[in-house]
Amino acid sequence: MSEESKKIFVSPHIGKIAKDLDLPERVYMFDTTLRDGEQTPGISFTLQEKIQIATQLDKLGIDIIEAGMPVVSKGDYEACKKISKLGLNAEITGLARINRVDIDKVIECDMNSIHVFIATSDLHLKEKLKMTRDEVLEAITKETEYAKEHYSTVEFSAEDATRTDLDYLIKANNTAVEAGATRINIPDTVGTITPQGYAYIIREHKKVLPKNVRISVHCHDDFGLSTANSIAGVEAGASQIHSTILGIGERAGNVSMEEVVMSLYALYGIKGNMKIKYLYETAKMLERMTGFEISPNFPLVGSNAFKHESGIHAHAVIMNPRTYEPLTPELIGVPRTDKLSDIIEKSISIGKHTGGHSLGAKLEEFGFSNLSKSQFNEIRTEIKEIGDKGKQISDADLFAIATSVIGEVPEEEKTMNLEELSVMCGINVTPTATIRLQIKTNGEWIEQVGSAIGVGPVDAACNALQEVYNKFGYGIIKLKEYNIEAITGGTDALGQVKVLLEDHKGEQLKARAVDPDIVNASIKAMINGMNRYLAKRRIENRK
Repeated sequence: MSEESKKIFVSPHIGKIAKDLDLPERVYMFDTTLRDGEQTPGISFTLQEKIQIATQLDKLGIDIIEAGMPVVSKGDYEACKKISKLGLNAEITGLARINRVDIDKVIECDMNSIHVFIATSDLHLKEKLKMTRDEVLEAITKETEYAKEHYSTVEFSAEDATRTDLDYLIKANNTAVEAGATRINIPDTVGTITPQGYAYIIREHKKVLPKNVRISVHCHDDFGLSTANSIAGVEAGASQIHSTILGIGERAGNVSMEEVVMSLYALYGIKGNMKIKYLYETAKMLERMTGFEISPNFPLVGSNAFKHESGIHAHAVIMNPRTYEPLTPELIGVPRTDKLSDIIEKSISIGKHTGGHSLGAKLEEFGFSNLSKSQFNEIRTEIKEIGDKGKQISDADLFAIATSVIGEVPEEEKTMNLEELSVMCGINVTPTATIRLQIKTNGEWIEQVGSAIGVGPVDAACNALQEVYNKFGYGIIKLKEYNIEAITGGTDALGQVKVLLEDHKGEQLKARAVDPDIVNASIKAMINGMNRYLAKRRIENRK
């Protein structure tokens, strides 16, 4: 028994049924965080963030990374091209519709493999594609053969597979294999199958597909069944799982990578290439990058996952953690001390005089292990500026500052920098704000000033910022949601502001910032969001 196995204690009854299952020896992990995951409303990655995510996934041991769908936008195209040139161990694949233009875009990005798809349910054929079943089969043959001319590895997905007539689904998948597909993915596109039903579909395919064709599962969580369905698919013989970090994705999301990886390993001993000690680190990285906070009761990586409040539970865990923990948190990289309540209650000697090594060690302790030099320096600058105001910096403050800085775009991708902000307000005084910004236009930084009034100091400051922004014709961007919270107690507490911005097309993105002054925090959050939006738009507008 390995040292890792000794850290797991699950039901002994699983082994009794395992002999009746068609479990594969190896399960390949296919990550679609950068493609399906980015389709989450409010999530929009910059190019540098996509590169960072791909690098982290490779460190984690993911087998296949779906870098994006190159035809969707210039941003996706550039990300796919850059990620394919990183020299990662993972296979880099791109998504394309059964369409010549889409496939050519993947080819141009020089990716390791290609993933092609077309819908097969009668609902999609009639309402979306306006095609007959025979026309779809013809398209599958023609375009899969073309893809095969350029790639030895071709994965085919019949979109909305679980709502497709089974005989026709099998026919479509066989058609793809005959045309050169080497992997068949069976997507539960809107999460409407049950574990038993999904297992049945997989088994029926196993009967007819060639043994060298890998069957993959792709499950959505509309009914909360994505993990159960994915495991059921593996129990029926599928040997590849599509997933995303933290289960991000459209609507209720995709299956959580953390859940399926550890379910396979802990329950069936199937580990594959995964370095599970980096699971928590990866989850926290995505949380910081997206601004989507991990729910406390999220399996494995939520802040409550290894907490015990009941007296009976707590006493037993002190005696032996296995009594109420099926696996040890250290196994997936969760330090016992990394509980938000503990972080908030502790105070550490981090301040304006702190040296780089001490700060780096503390950030490493919190899981910030992939900081760039500019991010590290910006965190240090923020700490010094806050320290100069007489503020004592707690662990929680440091965590919030680092999270805020990581959410910013890199310096070279910024379009706006805040130079000065002044606000006048008081009783019987109309709140008025003046803001001075540096704006990058045609590669040169120019200064712009704007003033506005509002119903309060934050509103006035945001209106002044909007006035400057509107001068440059960047397109309408509106503040949809605004949230502020104090990190710690006291009148000198850092204020953390989170905003949700939306452009004229309805695309949304989140941003955050921290500062002892809530007006400053609000403007910093808005500028962070605007810079992220403009960084993506700049790529889209490249000729």
